[in-house]
Order: sequence, then C-alpha cells, then structure tokens
Amino acid sequence: MAAPFYLDNAASTRLHPEVLEAALPFLRDCYGNPSSLHPLGMQARRVVKGARETLARLLGAPPQAVTFTAGGTESCNLALQGAFASARLKGQRLLVSAIEHPAVLETAQRLAATGVDVRRIPVTAGGIVDLAALEALLDGDVRVVSVMALNNELGTAQPIEAIGRLLARVAPRTVFHVDAVQAFTKLPVNWRAAGVHLLSLSGHKVHGPKGVGALVRLRPVPLEPLIAGGGQEGGLRSGTENVFGIVALGHAAQRTTALHAAQREQRCGYADAWLTELAGQPRVEVFRSEAATPFIISFSLEPIPGEVILHHLEQEGLYVSTGSACASAKPEPSHVLLAAGLSERRALSSIRLSFSVFNTLDELPAVLPAFRRAMERLQRL
Repeated sequence: MAAPFYLDNAASTRLHPEVLEAALPFLRDCYGNPSSLHPLGMQARRVVKGARETLARLLGAPPQAVTFTAGGTESCNLALQGAFASARLKGQRLLVSAIEHPAVLETAQRLAATGVDVRRIPVTAGGIVDLAALEALLDGDVRVVSVMALNNELGTAQPIEAIGRLLARVAPRTVFHVDAVQAFTKLPVNWRAAGVHLLSLSGHKVHGPKGVGALVRLRPVPLEPLIAGGGQEGGLRSGTENVFGIVALGHAAQRTTALHAAQREQRCGYADAWLTELAGQPRVEVFRSEAATPFIISFSLEPIPGEVILHHLEQEGLYVSTGSACASAKPEPSHVLLAAGLSERRALSSIRLSFSVFNTLDELPAVLPAFRRAMERLQRL
C-alpha cells in the first residue's frame, strides 16, 4: 500500500509536533495534582490557569467561563443536561437541528425520556438550518436551542449570527448552545457577539490530543454539574484535571487558529482542486451548498457502497470516511445526509473527505493520481 494521505480530519487530527513538544513536560515531569499546595501542585495549577486564559482570550471570554472536560461529547452533555437540570432556567422545550452530532441528539433523546419536549429544526437541501422553521418553533417554553456551527459530514457552516439575532428578537431568554467542535479555529466567528451562550470544543479536532475539551460559557448561564466530587473547574466538573491534555489544548488552539488564518487561501485552493477532480469523474455526485466550506467535501458514486469505495481508496493510501453509520452489521444511511435530502441509496454511497493544516497544495501531484487510480477500478465495478 502507498504512503498514507490522511483525509479523515473531521474524525480526528494529527497531534501537532509543536503542541506535543510544549505539553510533553507536563506529562513526564509535572505530575503534581493542581489541587496540591506543594511546588509541583502549584506548577500544575499555574499551567492549567495559563491554558484557560489562552482559550478565553481566543474566544473573547473571561477565564472563569472556561470549563475543561474530557472532550466535545462531555461538553455537549454538560451544556444540555446541565441547563435542563437547573431550576433557575425556565422552559421545558429543547430545539436541536436535524443534522446534529450524536453527542447532541442522543443527549436530547435522554432528556426526552425525562419529560423534556424535544423538537428538531429542519434543514434546507443545502444542509443549512431553516430559519423560518426555527422561528415557527420558538415560544416562551423553549429553554435551549442547540445548533452545530460546522457540520461534520456536509461541511456546511450554519448561520450562527442569524440564529443569534433571531433568538434575541423572538426568544431572548432562550439559551443558545453551539457545538463548535468542527468550527473552532477554522471559522472566524465572534461567538459572543453572535449571541452564543454555551460553546463546546474538543482538543483532538484542532491538532491537540484526545481526551480533552471545554465548555465555554460566553454569557452567564446557570448549569448543574454532571459529575460530583471534589468541586474542580469551579464546581462544574469534578475530577483531577488532565494537566497534559489541558496544556496541549491551549497550545493547539493558539497554533491552529494562527495556521488556519495564514492558510486560508491555500485551503480554498486545495479544496477547489478536489472539486475539479471530482467534477471530472463519471457518475460522481458532490454535495453542493451555498454554505460550503473548504474543510469537508462529501461525494457519492452510486450504486457502489461507501465501504467499498473507502477500501479501494485505502489501497492507494487515501484514508477517508463513509457517510454511513456502521455500528450494526447492516450499514445505516447517515441521518445528516437524509435530513439534507439525499436518497438512502446515495447516502449509503457517500464518502467524506476532510482536510487539515497538514493537507497542503504540495501533496496534490501525488494524492490526485492515487485517487484517479482507485476511481478507475471503481468505475469498472
């Protein structure tokens, strides 16, 4: 098999070498508990504080607004379950978009089992939240609206600012939660100015390590903790802090934000090269949207199953993902693709390409011919 071209960055990104270098001493040498009063504990506490301040500065929030978690899934759970457990918030309805990650949809389902009225906001054929449909669902009983900023399967950027304005006008007491796991460091959004209350982040999607994330309260929102214990993270997330992960997240957020800003033109050129290549492939259909971003491309080659396409690409060293959920013996079409109007057959044939700061124009002369070789075999099936 050829040397790998990693095109599955929406699933996880490579740990940036500079991030590892900066954080490794806090895995190897700084092993103190941040709650301890001796010098090793104080050192650990100091670097956690520094990472908190870095994230806060990048997001325009006060440091105390940042709660470190074990990842994006926990952050989404804490935002939604924490908000509905709080007696200080009104309303028993939760609105979530139809294309949310399972971290939100499964949490919503759990809340529904407790009596919360959960409703889904439909999306357009372009994979964008339908603002008119959202407005029709808003009333005084809506406690939380949860919409992801950048869809992990379609690559569409959601109209976060427009949703924030709508909520401010129609439902000003409603809490606005945004799953920014894919968007953080990529999209130049002023989250607080957009009216976002709660923002969920993940380390391993921004060239940091797995097992660390954050929930950021950009505006005051009373939340109840999910985990009881020693009262760390301002009482909102008990458990000894993951010092290495937190330090790495701080460095990764800062480094990756700078890289995406510097590579914006190159990133668009890289994605355009892929779109041109796909347009020249017989029978290939590319998901198109006016809200597309240069980070994720979804395409299909009906009637060939996505898993078959994936393995042919893998033989040429291209590592990608399918657009189907394969947890069971029989693959199920992605709820995201179906919600965006794709047929079940097309959804089952879908492949996702997702790019990172390490996918540069320099690799195109090697990766595109490898892609063509795989596609030539697939076209004969």
